[in-house]
Amino acid sequence: MYEHTKEEYEKMKAWGMLTSLDLHGCDMKKVESKETIEKWIIELCKLIDMKRYGEPHVVYFGDNPKVSGYSAFQLIETSGITGHFGLGPTGKDGYAYVDIFSCKHFDPFKAAEFTKKWFGAKEYRINTIYRKSSFQESGETEKGRAISVGIKKLLEDVETPYQHLQIFDTVYFGKMLVLDGAIMITDFDEFVYHEMISHVPLLTHPNPKRVLIIGGGDGGVAREVAKHPGVEEIHVCEIDETVVDLCKKHFPKVSTALGDRRVKIFYEDGSKFIKEHKGHYDVILVDSSDPVGPAEPLFKENFYKDLKDAAAADGIIVTQSESMYYHKELLKGMAEFNKRLFPVYKYYHANVPTYPSGVIGFSFCSKKHEPMKFDEKRAAQLKGLQYYTPEIHRAAFVLPKFFRELT
Repeated sequence: MYEHTKEEYEKMKAWGMLTSLDLHGCDMKKVESKETIEKWIIELCKLIDMKRYGEPHVVYFGDNPKVSGYSAFQLIETSGITGHFGLGPTGKDGYAYVDIFSCKHFDPFKAAEFTKKWFGAKEYRINTIYRKSSFQESGETEKGRAISVGIKKLLEDVETPYQHLQIFDTVYFGKMLVLDGAIMITDFDEFVYHEMISHVPLLTHPNPKRVLIIGGGDGGVAREVAKHPGVEEIHVCEIDETVVDLCKKHFPKVSTALGDRRVKIFYEDGSKFIKEHKGHYDVILVDSSDPVGPAEPLFKENFYKDLKDAAAADGIIVTQSESMYYHKELLKGMAEFNKRLFPVYKYYHANVPTYPSGVIGFSFCSKKHEPMKFDEKRAAQLKGLQYYTPEIHRAAFVLPKFFRELT
């Protein structure tokens, strides 16, 4: 239950708050008294520190006995207070329905208890929502194409040495990790991305033992890699230790494998780390954020050259590669240099509702192995999958005509 404190309100960065009160079993004389209702408005504004403009406006109307009664309105500096007061269907008790909307914080429970006592109500129901309490990716909003995610509460808001990290509790998607204004993962759909970046290359490689994850501080890729018993070594190279610490706190089901004995975390720059591990890894997975800030070098040709050098003789590299709908020029350039660098280059995709365009793509770069030749027997032994299947594996490489021609 949210306490709706001023601190919580400010953390939510809401533009206003609306409290709705349904009061039943009210004193009939009080809800039928214009003077009582006017005095309640005046005293309520004093209690919750709202500046009134003009006097309370209270009018009796309604031909139908079921809805007839007094309606009230008070303009306040930050919005308004409204209500309707009348007698219940039995005519033996009264009711009051009240809305308090303000762009300034107030204590909804104090207002509710005061109103209950004023009208002698036996009980009440209260509902408080924050107005304009939604999140949109800043970069996508500027382009006029962002989704809007309803927010319950801002749980973390941290400026790390590398980026702006936020964790929200959302209305529909559960908890959500945001870096520099871009959605990284949500409880709702994180499994799609993590399964597809991991199992496609791991099942294509005939015997993956040493795996490197660049980025991936939330632990989701490590969780999927750890499902493969033949993997002996899982290195996670995450530049930002704060990401790991807060994801362990808020996303325990995602980060669960970070405690696996095969997992070793290096808090280093991935673009530098791979230069020191030439020819070492059977599979390299680049779980990067968008190509801004600390992740920008991870989308350049020089980085892919270094990835190639860090991979074993038959190594496979898969990288997070944005949306085929929104990042055509970026992906066209990446396809051009990856075709030069690798004997096998393919692009595949998956559906992630909370990512821009609802689609995320991956660059499949291999020194030897073709992605259509993969081990279905090992795939059948994997536990706890929600998205990946052999059929999805094949279908993910089927691209629409516009993008196939582009890349």
